[in-house]
Amino acid sequence: MNLRSLRYFLKVAEYGSITRAALALHITQPSLTQHLRHLEEHFGLALLMRHGRGVMLTEAGKALRLKAEILIDDIDGLQSELESAQSRPRGTLSIGMPISWSELVTYPVIERFRREYPNVHIKLAVNASEVLAEAMNANELQLAVLVETDEQDNFWSHPLVEDELFLLGPPGSSLGQLGSITLRDVASYPMILPLNLTMVMRRIDRTLATTGGTLNTVLETPSTNILPLVARGLGYTILSACALPPPGGDTAFEAIPVTDASMTWSIATPKNRPKTAAVITYESFLKEQVLESVSSGLWRTAKMKKQQRKAEVSTEAEAVAKLRL
Repeated sequence: MNLRSLRYFLKVAEYGSITRAALALHITQPSLTQHLRHLEEHFGLALLMRHGRGVMLTEAGKALRLKAEILIDDIDGLQSELESAQSRPRGTLSIGMPISWSELVTYPVIERFRREYPNVHIKLAVNASEVLAEAMNANELQLAVLVETDEQDNFWSHPLVEDELFLLGPPGSSLGQLGSITLRDVASYPMILPLNLTMVMRRIDRTLATTGGTLNTVLETPSTNILPLVARGLGYTILSACALPPPGGDTAFEAIPVTDASMTWSIATPKNRPKTAAVITYESFLKEQVLESVSSGLWRTAKMKKQQRKAEVSTEAEAVAKLRL
């Protein structure tokens, strides 16, 4: 028996099919079948039962799956544990950041981290919060910035900063004359929304539903298409302040704050993996950059989630300084 065979067995258990598991693993079906046969010979028990649509686990197979998942998780976490024992950031750092944070936060933090720790290999995912949350649940990320949501089973979520939401319209839409708008009044505007509703949009929809309202969605499209369609006058959309197009761009969008709605960004880390020195350092740099952006007025619509956040940053900065010694 070896770890590869156990991983292959878990993939078959997940798919309920040797054929589909082989495709997912990028190996041949005969090779996968041989690994499964070796496992059954090792334990002297049948682990799988074949049927017309694939395979199902025997009682022995169910027991092995439970133990194997725990074992594989422990093995996968071993690298992180070994790295966390080091006093200086090293190894690989896998992080996920929101698209809208790129210029204001992500790029400056990455630049600083690379300058101070050039030997750390960084894997940076920049995507929607929902995609990053899935990656976090799949143990593909060591840290991610997500829209605050209910506590997940697989990761801790710590609120960091709260940001305003804006209704964005095309040039000449006269939104500026209103100054601001309530969520209830937003429901009267034709909306262009992401093809797969984001956490924020789902929360807005639920809030409106409690008052008998709903968003007037006229068009759904991938996020990258929304601004060009708004610019053509085909509808309106809702964005966080940090996601608004910069002033003085090619298109002069009009935007006004939604007075009774906001979003909170949180730092998420896995529950089953200890923080490495690289993660601790990156998280400290991240908090410092957010605090600097808010306090300097660059991110004027945002506010730190807690008053003691500045003290927390200072404390963690001291801890990181010790790591560098």
